[in-house]
Amino acid sequence: MATQPRERMVEFRYTSFMGQDVITTLNLAPSAEVARGLPVRSFPSYAGMGHYPGWWWSATVGDHVGYESLLERDRLMLADFDRDVVAIASQPFGISGRDGDALRRHVPDYLLLHRNGTVEVVDVKPADMLDKPDVAVVLDWTGRLLAVRGWRYSIWSGADPIELTNVRFLAQGRRARFVDSDAMATLARAGRPGRTLGAALAEASRSPHSSATLRAALIALLWKQTWQVALDQPIDMSTEIRTIREVHDEQRCS
Repeated sequence: MATQPRERMVEFRYTSFMGQDVITTLNLAPSAEVARGLPVRSFPSYAGMGHYPGWWWSATVGDHVGYESLLERDRLMLADFDRDVVAIASQPFGISGRDGDALRRHVPDYLLLHRNGTVEVVDVKPADMLDKPDVAVVLDWTGRLLAVRGWRYSIWSGADPIELTNVRFLAQGRRARFVDSDAMATLARAGRPGRTLGAALAEASRSPHSSATLRAALIALLWKQTWQVALDQPIDMSTEIRTIREVHDEQRCS
């Protein structure tokens, strides 16, 4: 039977941004410092391995964030696209403690810090692994612990393929240094709710900016969600702008 976890008895280990290993307890874990920290373990790569680790350049943090599989990369990409997420840490901490008679330990996949201060811890697992007893007990233990700590906990096994394809395409626009700011401003003036992307591009094309420059600006506007569109249908020139956000360029593109 699952017991009520005591966070003061759970060891919490993380690595600070300066590379210092820190050991504390879950109840004392500093969420903002953990969110800015380094992975507590490395991302090995070797011939014949069954998954695909790598590094994603994140517009949210202005740096590379690691992932251990393509499924993790997709969840990381969605977090980077989420305007409410202000910090992302990969392999952010390790916890260890007793669960009844068992000694358990776990390193979650991501920690997300939201704009309102909410902390969300995410584990990414293929759906067919969730029913495995050794996996299920660790995830259940982790969820109970984090609930006591007041942190949200989610287990992610994938999303709508069309949404993922759209966001993956728009991620080309997350590097603002490759986008002409004048072209973006010109295109932004051509947008309004209900207008198609093609119509906005056609109006902006009367300017001196090239077609390629304007298309790059379009992708950046959509990535930054200055223009918001439906993501459950493939994005093309017939896609309509749903809403337009006022933005102050603090954000999401570097």
